[in-house]
Amino acid sequence: MKPNTFRQIQKIASIFIFTIMVLSASAGGPAFRELHKARLPFSPSIQMYNHTDDFRFFLCSSKTEILMFDGTTGKILWKKNFEKDFSNKKFLNQYWNKDANVVLVFDEDTKKNIATKYFIDGRTGNLLWKSDKYISGLGGYDLGEGFSNYYDIQTNGVLLPTKESVNFVDVNTGNIIWSKPITISGKGFDCFFLQYYNLVKIVNGGNGSYYTIDKGNEVTEIEPYFNRKKFLANQLHSHIIEIPGMYILMLTESVNSYKAFTGIDLPKLDMSFMGYDAKTDNLLWSKVYHINCAFNWVNKKEFFARMYYDGERLFVEHNPGQKPNTGLTVINPVNGELLWEANFKASDVKTAGLGKNILTPFPAPHPVTVDGKTYVVNKAKNIVSCYDATNGTKIWDSEDFPDAQKIPSLIYADGMLIMNYGGGAKKCATIIKDKGPNVERYEYNNKDKYGINAYDAATGKIVWNDKTLKKQFKVKFGLIAGTEMINGNLVCATDRDILVIDPKTGNVLKNISISDEKLGDAWSMVYFPEKGKIILNCEDGIIKMDAVSKKFEGKVKITTFPFFMPYEEDKMNADDPWSDYAVFTKGDGEKMVIKEFASIDLDNMTVRAAGDADVFTYRVPHFSEGGEMFYKSDGDEVTIFSVK
Repeated sequence: MKPNTFRQIQKIASIFIFTIMVLSASAGGPAFRELHKARLPFSPSIQMYNHTDDFRFFLCSSKTEILMFDGTTGKILWKKNFEKDFSNKKFLNQYWNKDANVVLVFDEDTKKNIATKYFIDGRTGNLLWKSDKYISGLGGYDLGEGFSNYYDIQTNGVLLPTKESVNFVDVNTGNIIWSKPITISGKGFDCFFLQYYNLVKIVNGGNGSYYTIDKGNEVTEIEPYFNRKKFLANQLHSHIIEIPGMYILMLTESVNSYKAFTGIDLPKLDMSFMGYDAKTDNLLWSKVYHINCAFNWVNKKEFFARMYYDGERLFVEHNPGQKPNTGLTVINPVNGELLWEANFKASDVKTAGLGKNILTPFPAPHPVTVDGKTYVVNKAKNIVSCYDATNGTKIWDSEDFPDAQKIPSLIYADGMLIMNYGGGAKKCATIIKDKGPNVERYEYNNKDKYGINAYDAATGKIVWNDKTLKKQFKVKFGLIAGTEMINGNLVCATDRDILVIDPKTGNVLKNISISDEKLGDAWSMVYFPEKGKIILNCEDGIIKMDAVSKKFEGKVKITTFPFFMPYEEDKMNADDPWSDYAVFTKGDGEKMVIKEFASIDLDNMTVRAAGDADVFTYRVPHFSEGGEMFYKSDGDEVTIFSVK
């Protein structure tokens, strides 16, 4: 054998061994199954693996080439070379309207000439039409934004201006649906879809004119064309809740002066509440209430106030204001009138050393209303309070409970009010720097004060608690992984055991050892009532239990750590917690570092696959809709993996 041949064999063998090591390096499962792998003829630099939610279309491009491939098959659907196919060496302007699946490429216009605009079929790569009369920008209008955003799916129309007119054009054919003449003057020009209205606004000096999107009819009254559903879906500082026959909107505007100075979209404290008829969308009532709340200083978008409907009353959970007994605003949903207020805390801020603040969102559960009484966990004072549900008259306050960061649940059963305290929480942290900007980030922590109190619902007196469980039944635990009422009994998962407890007396009816399964401490319990199953996440594995018989039905040996679940993350696009069940297997929850995740088959209690968790770290989601697939890319190479 020639030396060179021998070295080649050694090299191939080493690559093979390395590949095997990589594939088997996961925490207890095979690597995710590779569906397709493709090496593109160029490295994308402009459109970089831009894709539809179903993965059927991936758009990739450079300055000189563009292609579309099908992520479900791995096949390139079409490819275009700009010089060969359009007689243009390069296009720097490339936009994709995913709803229409049309790609637009063009050069910038010059003072003398309007560049030709090419409209390409995203499905076939065929040129649909081209034009040299539509301008790339005029006044406030930008063609890239207009092509991408000012599109109407009903008419297949897109808003495109020329120097003489504003045209509403069929994006597939180039045919003009309607056109409005304009005269370019020194005054400002713009044309756009009026936000939340089914109207186009054309500004050509003055206040502008309004036209219907579908037919271009000019209108003077715009309110009849208000699209309330679009408005509700896109509001940043809004929450909506549906109740029988109605839906209720909670909405606040931004503090513009604060936003201009800091860049942070801080919500106003005076919030509007509007009740609408569910069938007609007619406004039934509108009220304004002072709602004190914190905002998310990490994403600088959401605010920590929310609504809850108990079947009769609307509860608005926020933070206490300067007035006493505020934080919980109780509203009559029929007319929006204030019924009563109580002390409540929708976010809790604490210092964590010099120059660091930690905010825990929603540390308390929703109020519970039973038999004309409303029970409220008051995290401002660490007590439970009972109120007359009709008028808010206080009936009793409990004794103080430990200052836990999280109160996961408040359960009413058999005349008892059962509250477990202590739990993991995703927090907003800010670190104040002497020099440079502050550091804002998320952190996770499940180190807490854990326990359980069972109150007499009539008096607020503690009937039994974790101390009586430990004393009378020799129960020992470091944390509570979850509690649920199942078939009239309280099922309480601790780090060591599953306790089945009589809610009235606190007697332990059954104690099932988790420790005996040799999977380490449990840190989370997930109940699937429709399946009748309980899932326990432990340090070294996952256990499935039948919720009725309380018998273990299987276990998976795999490393996990306290953290929120992958399927709860928006980036995974999961739509079924049972079939999409997954856990993070390597990382550090407190530092928000994730290195590996695993997909779990709960029906068969097996690890489907495990792999790098970097797919959760990208700004653009790398998972398909339903969390069925994900992709990884490296330059000109892309690989599609199956999650299941």
